[in-house]
Amino acid sequence: MLSRLSSLSKDAVVYGLAGAAARVSGLVLLPVYTRVFQDTESYGAWQIVSIFGALLVAVAALGLDGATSILFFDTDSPLERQRITTLWLLISVLASVLLTIVLVLLSGPVSGLLTGSERYADLLRVGIAVLPFNMLQLVVAGILRLQFRPRAFALLNVGLTVLVLSTSIYLVVGLHMDVMGALLGTLAGTAVAAIAGLWTVRSAVDWQLLTSEAWPVAARMLKLGAPLVPAAAALWVVSFSNTFFVARLLSTGDAGVFRVGAQIASVLGIAVYAFQYAWSPFSLSIAKAPDAHRVYSRVAMLYTAGSVGSAVLLGGAAPIVLLLAKGDYAPASSVIGLLALGAASVGLYYISALGLNLAQRTGHVGWTNMVAALANVVLNAALIPIWGIIGAAIAALVANLLLVVLLYIMSQRVYPIPFDGVRMAWVWLTGSVAVAIAAAFNVMVQPSVWMSLAFTTVLMLGYVVVLFLLKAITPGQVSLGLAGIRAALRGRPAGQVGSGAAGERRR
Repeated sequence: MLSRLSSLSKDAVVYGLAGAAARVSGLVLLPVYTRVFQDTESYGAWQIVSIFGALLVAVAALGLDGATSILFFDTDSPLERQRITTLWLLISVLASVLLTIVLVLLSGPVSGLLTGSERYADLLRVGIAVLPFNMLQLVVAGILRLQFRPRAFALLNVGLTVLVLSTSIYLVVGLHMDVMGALLGTLAGTAVAAIAGLWTVRSAVDWQLLTSEAWPVAARMLKLGAPLVPAAAALWVVSFSNTFFVARLLSTGDAGVFRVGAQIASVLGIAVYAFQYAWSPFSLSIAKAPDAHRVYSRVAMLYTAGSVGSAVLLGGAAPIVLLLAKGDYAPASSVIGLLALGAASVGLYYISALGLNLAQRTGHVGWTNMVAALANVVLNAALIPIWGIIGAAIAALVANLLLVVLLYIMSQRVYPIPFDGVRMAWVWLTGSVAVAIAAAFNVMVQPSVWMSLAFTTVLMLGYVVVLFLLKAITPGQVSLGLAGIRAALRGRPAGQVGSGAAGERRR
């Protein structure tokens, strides 16, 4: 058990550094852009174009990221694995280039659909042009994960972050190019990083393997990935469509304020990102191990307790947004806790879907995502006119939790895994109550930063006490987790950690 958790912790720490770089860049750009851009509407337009780019990646990926992982670990042949990764690269590049050409030609009408005006068509064209490089970056990152090369993954992602950050700031601040500079900086940085990444994984690509034997493999990849395309699009609806509803039902400026709250909440995304990228290859690679189910259950509980606790922390300290953005964006503090809980549910989504991936029943992922997406659309339409951006945050949280519940039920039916679902649900309820208390306190009291920090400390202590009362975590589990992380950070073999962890193994 300890060896497994230590391995997962080690990879998660490295992936977390890469994710931290991306999130930190977002926080660095937040005070810059909210002050340099002309108004909240400009910030909202930039966010809308960026989020639309995420939808394009979800569609152009054709579900091959998930399908490739499943097939890659389904064979032990190095040659067959190389054929799979080569096909992934080829199909992804062709699909993304074709989609880019079509959407650039239709940028005017698409801009009108997204923002209600075609005046953002030029911005949209630049945002669309990033797609092929984003896809190349996605494939490169995926191959590095499949090869268990987290350090190379982190180095490339940190390089991408530095390139985009420095180029964007220079164009926006130095050349005063406003939103266009931000988008051009993203395009230039992503292109350079993607090309460098392709060189890094060159050993995983061999075009000579694209013989007649490759096409049945490609067909199987596309068949496995097909249900994941609407699933990915639906997941995008759950995660990002709220911004577009806010823009259309309220204003582009309100969308900008909402996205500032989402940017702050995405600090939790560092841990979720790390866990997500480490979890997929790790969970599939140990599927045949005797202790696999025990490891899955333990990881699920530890992740739930930690991620929900992080959401409580962000919700309590929400007034910190006043330090990162100018006064016009202060209302964003009202949605940070809710959006952080939504971010926490993303990692649980991947845990809940594990059984479906192991059983290769990806079709259930598609329809469950679409049900959650429909719920999100309905809730946005109903709640935003009443509660504004808070309604959008509630819609996102409810849709995310609905998705996790549906995936959990279907996964347990086709491939039962002994998760402690009841105790995990109690942890979520505790965290949700704590976030609601924090939101009410911040809105009614409007505390100073120091008062907010004191309140958050008390709130977190209460949350931890409840976790121990529920036995969601135990002192032995805490010792085990800390020992695994220490071993991962020091690069020591898992079996060399202290006696506290060994005691937990015996228990």
